[in-house]
Amino acid sequence: MQTGKTNINLKRGLVRWSQKYGVTPAAFAGKMNYAYATAWDLIRGKRQFTQEAFGRFAIAYGTDAAAELLALADIPMNSEGEVEGE
Repeated sequence: MQTGKTNINLKRGLVRWSQKYGVTPAAFAGKMNYAYATAWDLIRGKRQFTQEAFGRFAIAYGTDAAAELLALADIPMNSEGEVEGE
């Protein structure tokens, strides 16, 4: 995913977020309504975390968690939760 000249690495953000909060594959699978194997691959960085999956993440975990995931993916956010520099 790209926004302007910024390359957003959603996969890296998800891996960092799940490590920070100790999210297990079983808990992630339940919250996101994924199969365990899919959840394991996602939070271990073995599967691409798509824009559609990010949208599902925002619905399941909320906008604060989504903003934090973006920040952990090295995306600068302003105080309103918008990508800076746009």
